Parts: sequence; C-alpha cells; structure tokens
Amino acid sequence: MKTLKRQKRSVSLGGRKLRTSTGKDTKTVTRARGRSSQIISSVAFSRNVETFQHLIETSPFGHVILQDSKILSANLMFAKLMAFRSVENIRGKKFSGLLTPESQRTFNLMVRRLERGETPIQKFDLVLRRNNGTTIDVETTVIRCEVDGKQAFALHCSDITDRKNLQRRLIDSESLFRNVVNSMGDALVITDLQGKVLDVNREFERLTGYDRSDAVGKEIPYPWTDQISMRSVMDWLERLRKDGSLRDFDVTWVTKEGRKIAVSLNTTLLRSSSGDLAAMANVARDISERQAAQRELSNQVRRLEVLYELGRLLTGTLDSQEIARITYQQVWKVIPFDVFFLDLYDEERQELRPVIWYDRKGEDLVEYQVPERAVPLAESPACVRVVKSRKSFLELRGSQATSEYLRFGEVSALSKSLVFVPMFSKDRIIGIVSVQSYEYQSYTQEHVTLLESIASVAAIALEKAKLYNETVAKSLEIEARNKELDDFTYVVSHDLKEPLISVEGYTKILKKIYEDRLDGEGKQYLQSVIESCGHMKRLIEDLLQLSRVSKVQEHRTTIKLSELVTQVISEFEFAIRDRKVKIQSSDSLPSVLGIEAHLKIVFRNLISNAIKFCDKPNPLIDITATTEGRMAIIRVKDNGIGIEPQYFDKIFMIFQRLHKREEFEGTGAGLTMVKKIVESHGGRIWVDSTPGEGSTFSFTLPVP
Repeated sequence: MKTLKRQKRSVSLGGRKLRTSTGKDTKTVTRARGRSSQIISSVAFSRNVETFQHLIETSPFGHVILQDSKILSANLMFAKLMAFRSVENIRGKKFSGLLTPESQRTFNLMVRRLERGETPIQKFDLVLRRNNGTTIDVETTVIRCEVDGKQAFALHCSDITDRKNLQRRLIDSESLFRNVVNSMGDALVITDLQGKVLDVNREFERLTGYDRSDAVGKEIPYPWTDQISMRSVMDWLERLRKDGSLRDFDVTWVTKEGRKIAVSLNTTLLRSSSGDLAAMANVARDISERQAAQRELSNQVRRLEVLYELGRLLTGTLDSQEIARITYQQVWKVIPFDVFFLDLYDEERQELRPVIWYDRKGEDLVEYQVPERAVPLAESPACVRVVKSRKSFLELRGSQATSEYLRFGEVSALSKSLVFVPMFSKDRIIGIVSVQSYEYQSYTQEHVTLLESIASVAAIALEKAKLYNETVAKSLEIEARNKELDDFTYVVSHDLKEPLISVEGYTKILKKIYEDRLDGEGKQYLQSVIESCGHMKRLIEDLLQLSRVSKVQEHRTTIKLSELVTQVISEFEFAIRDRKVKIQSSDSLPSVLGIEAHLKIVFRNLISNAIKFCDKPNPLIDITATTEGRMAIIRVKDNGIGIEPQYFDKIFMIFQRLHKREEFEGTGAGLTMVKKIVESHGGRIWVDSTPGEGSTFSFTLPVP
C-alpha cells in the first residue's frame, strides 16, 4: 500500500485560517457533489483557495468553526439562520447555548467520536435556538480540523425546518388516520390488487380474533374465510375488477376459535397519486344480528300468516273434526312433527274424546282412526298433567329416557321431543293438542308459544261449533215445543171452542123457549151464561191471535205509516161518530220496516183502548212521530182516564186488567200483543200517564 504523506492545507473562513490534515491517520473530507452541503474536501483546498473561500461566504448553507466550544468564525448564512444581523454578533458565543438539551447530547456524542478517531454519522439533525426565541431544524455535518495549531471543529448546517414540519404533519396525519381506522365500528382489510393483506384495523382483530401480525401478508384463501364461501369470494373479486367497487356483498367469516359470523363487504379500489390502481379497501360489517332479526321477522310473518289463514279457514266450518284437520294442516306449515293429535276434554265427566290422530309411517304422515268412545282422563298421564297444571309443557328426552307418563298408545313411547298444549275457552280447558318428534331436541319454548297461539284460535272455533250444536239441539227442542203448542192451540180452537159454542147456543134456545116460564132470577142466570160464553170465546180468539203473532216471521217491507194509520182509523168510523172522537194524525209520519198486518194490530189496539178508556165527552187522540238515528219513535196520546204509575208494567201482561168487566170490555190481551209485535220488530214500548188527564203510549220501530 502506498504511504500517503501528511499534507497541510489552510483556507480563510471569516478571517480565520482553517487547516485540515490528510493522510493515513486522518479522515478525509468528502467533497460536495453539485452542492456545498457536503464535507469539505482537503483536496479542494489545494486547488483554488480564493474560489473555495468565496463559495463558503456566499453559500446558501450555514458554515461555522468551533474552538473550545465557542464560535470562532461563521459565514453570513449561519448568522441569518440564527437570526443575527451580522457575523460579528455571533462570534464568540458558546455553541451549546444555541442547542436544545436533546440536540446538545447529540452534538457532544458526535464530537467525542471525532476525538476518538471514529467515523461519526455523516449527517445528523440538530435543533438550534435562534436569537429571536424561535427554533430551527438543521441538518448538520461536522469534521475535525486545526485553527492556529489548535483543535477545532467545522460544521456545515442546512435549514430543514420545512421538511421537519412536513414530516411531523405526515406523522400526525398517519396517527390520525390510524386512530380513525381503529375507531371504526366496522372491520377494515386493506389488500393489494392480488388480495394480499396490507393492513387491518382493531375491529377486524376483535371480530375475527386474528391479530394484525397474523393477518398482514396473508393471501387468498384467507384463514378467516369460510371454505364454503370461497366461490363467493372469487365472484366478489371478479365483480370488483369489473365494477370498481362492490356494495353489500354477503359472505361468511370464521373466527380464530372456529365460530362462523355473517359479514357484509363493501369494497373500493384505491388509486395512487398518479391515478393508477394501487390497493383495495374492504369494509366488513358483522350482520349476524341483522340476519337473525330478519329470520325472526320472517318467522313472525309466517306465523301471522298461518294464524290468519287458520282463522279464515275455521270461520267456514262448524264440524269439530274438520276444525281439527285444518289445525293440523296449519301447524305443519310452521312446526315439524311426526305425531299430531287433538282431543276434546269434558271437564264435568273427566273424559277425553279423541278427534284426530296422525302418525308417521315411513315417509308419510297417516291419519289413523280414533276411538269412537270417550277415554277416561286418567288413561292419559300427559293430559292429566296438562289439566292439573293448566299449563303447556315441553319434554326433550335423553337417549336413554323412557318417560312413561307421556305414553299415548304405542306411538308416543317412540317420541324423543314432545309438546302438549291446553286449549282454553273462557278460562276452561276444552281440549288438548300435541306435537311430537322422533328426533332429539326438536322443539324449543318458541314452538310451545306458537302452538299455544294456534290452539287458542282453534279453541274459539271448537267452542263456536259446540255452541252451534247446542243451538241446533235447542232449536230442535223448541221446534218440538212449538209443535206441542200448535197441538194445544188446535185443541183450544176446536175441542174447547166447539162445545162452548154449543153451550151458548143451547142457553139461547132455553131463554127463547122458556123465557115466559122463568122468573127474573132465572132469566138473569141464563143471560150470565150467555155473556160468559161470549167472553170465553173472545179469550180463546185473543189467545190464538197472540200465538200467531209470536210465531209468524214474515218478510219485512217498507211501510208508510201515514197510509197505514189512515186505514186503521177508517175501521173506527162508527165508534168515532158515536163517541164524537177526534183523531189527529200527521201526514208526515215516517216510513218504517215491518209487517203490515202486525202493525195494524198495534194501532188498532192503541186507538181502541184510547176510545174505550176515555171518560171525557169528546175523546181526543193525537198520533205523532219523530226519527232518531235508525229508529222512529211513534206516540199515541189520549185524554182518557189515565193509569197509575205502579201499573205501567202490569198492563202489558196477558189477561191483566185494571178494571172490572162491567166497567170496560176486554180480555186484557191487547197490550200484550202490541208489546210482542213491537219487540219482534226490534223496538220497545212504554207508557207515560197521569190519572184523570190521559196516557201517551210510545214505541219504536226501525226505519229503512
């Protein structure tokens, strides 16, 4: 190796001679390439000292020489960097006073390395305190040299404040971006265009259980992707390349523990500053709860549809077996089963009457013939439990369980999952419905609740069918009673009336033939017999008429009351003229719905009574009407003898009279018939009266 001779060179910096040494034991100064920010080379000193000195003085970078820790000399740019007006203002100051504590430690370290002959870091950063109180970031290079035979250090400083501020802003921006990403409620996975994971956020770590270190660098297929979903993932990539972004793409992820979760992906292609595609941002949202809610909503809608359809179908039937079959069909839509049965329960007799029973035979559900006889409740322990507790119950048998109390024939012994539900009507158990499965763990409490809802609807239909059957039985009984009444009416009208006519006839003959032979008392007896026979005939006729009124159900028509009242008044022409009666009737009486013949009986009786029970020389009858809603209120007012308030109800009872027959004629059946007719038309009748002043009979009738 060629031995280098030690050479000494010097250059003036701010009036000072700077000498550097080169040789084997001295580090050379690297020459700046294109800029004076590099270490000053000792070679440059040997060429053109004046030119080099001029470059330093006019350099856009700061240069300073330190000796004994003080500033020996500096160029004008360094003075400007430190906010001094001239070089003279900075010369002689301690350099450590211009440094922050951290920069002081860094600078001292570099100096010690130079003093030990080590190679220092070529460039390092310092923070200098300026004369105006601000700080400045500088990039510094230092070399060891001699000034006037003593050790010195030459520093080169370039202002990097703007660059440092930019770096700090970038660091702050990255920190902010990282905080934003980590605070996202959704998982974020950033990948390159081939799908290699570049970064993930904390929500991804929480959701999947994979740490960032586990995820970064992973390629398709990802360990958190469900294998079944891989085809979907490939479709996702294909569509992403085609559309540039993808929204609401549902896939299944698998956590580190193996738990599956449903996520919805929203993916966007990211571009570089030059506009080229650079990466993919995948935002994944956990939709497990949403999908569960959607499934629950779908189930609820399905249940409501079943309940609606069940109610609609049950409305059209009154047969208990058909009701049970419809119930079976609707239950099958929402609850799977291998066995289904429905029993009616007679609480008074403590008996069950099987209505329908289905059991699986191979792949099919078969309807079996149920016993025609009623079964004692005690023969079905499961039903005993339902009746006693008045609650539904669910049993999920284990593999070795043999719960005998749930046995139903030979079928239930094979069932592994069983549900029994009582059917209530007005707080009474009227039946029991059960579904059973040959599989383990087939039912949940949710199935019990659903079956209870279906059982409630079916119970209403069964109770309605029961009431209908009871009504039919009552109707048949009433029909039989009516036939008996018809037979009685026939007897009254023929077997009683005919001999009565004979008695009356023979009495009249006796009176005519033997009238001259009878004394006054005998004639009076015969006359009493004749009058009693006439009264008896009138009673029989009124009774027959009342019977007809009670039974006849003719079609109602629209009747103009003004015309009907006029017709009835014309029937009393003789009585009106004889008693000098004045009847006032409005021509604007409303039309009503009713049976014309029956309404004539009403007005005929009321007008007749008004004339009969009047003690005034000039009877006055006033017929008026008003309409309220769907009913007309008709009033028949007279100026007769009136009625005591305590008799207001008694006058409408059959054969009830307030006066002796010698005072006023009649049987006491007229107002009873009036009341029957008004009530049969859907109205009511009442009376207001003041004794000695008159009465007002009011009644209501429906209007068209």
